[in-house]
Amino acid sequence: MLAGDTLRYSLSDAERWAAFSGDYNPIHFDAAETRRLGLTGLCVHGMRAMLDMKLVLTTSQEKHGLTADGLMFTSRLREPVLCDTPYQLPVRETLRDDGVQLSASLRHAQTQQASISSKLTPTQALVLSPLTPGNTLAAQELVTLHTQFLAVGSPVVPAWSFLDSVLFRQLVNAPQTLETVHSLLPSLQATRLGDVFTLVQVVQTHHETHFSPRLLTQTGQGQRFGAIDYAIRPTLVMGEKQRGLVLLAGIQAWQAGEPLMSVAVTLKTGPLTE
Repeated sequence: MLAGDTLRYSLSDAERWAAFSGDYNPIHFDAAETRRLGLTGLCVHGMRAMLDMKLVLTTSQEKHGLTADGLMFTSRLREPVLCDTPYQLPVRETLRDDGVQLSASLRHAQTQQASISSKLTPTQALVLSPLTPGNTLAAQELVTLHTQFLAVGSPVVPAWSFLDSVLFRQLVNAPQTLETVHSLLPSLQATRLGDVFTLVQVVQTHHETHFSPRLLTQTGQGQRFGAIDYAIRPTLVMGEKQRGLVLLAGIQAWQAGEPLMSVAVTLKTGPLTE
């Protein structure tokens, strides 16, 4: 929740994001689990905190009237974002040969330690080769999801921020995301990535979104949408299960055959056993 120049997240923020995304990682709700991991309190989801970063970066982009064939949002999650703790969100504008690079850091108000660092930069147009099998989110499904999404935070959001969150939700809940993990751990009692969050320590370390500039438009209550096709990429798994794995999951989306967005999410797990 934004209050003046200070951001402060609460358990309610975590509950609303979890209800939308399906991410019920215990570090957001179980005080005993956070203490076991050496944290001083509950943490809000990094994806929830990134919503505010996406909004301020988009606002800065609009202020400059920047144009580009494509846009890239990159984010590095460095430290947990603690609930009931004041944060600041400064934005930096850097001139480059290809335009202005906008960066934002979510910083602890007292220590100035950065929890999340994000950038929004102009880049080449998004080009996607459709994967099979494909999936579709119907127009009415998107309207329902949009209503749920607006309950998470701001009543007006950039369209790309909404779609990025929807695609993350699909990654968390789709069984395809875990196919590679099951090949390594066939006895793992999980049918989707969200189940893994409740079984073993999982943290997100990076988030990357390449999207079409037409998604810079804002959306609000009563928004209408066209159907979206999407494809989930095979999850790349690195590391050793005894020490923990690094998972690189990806998802891509089109509308009426035109590329809209490509999302890559990097997750790090704790040790996994059979």
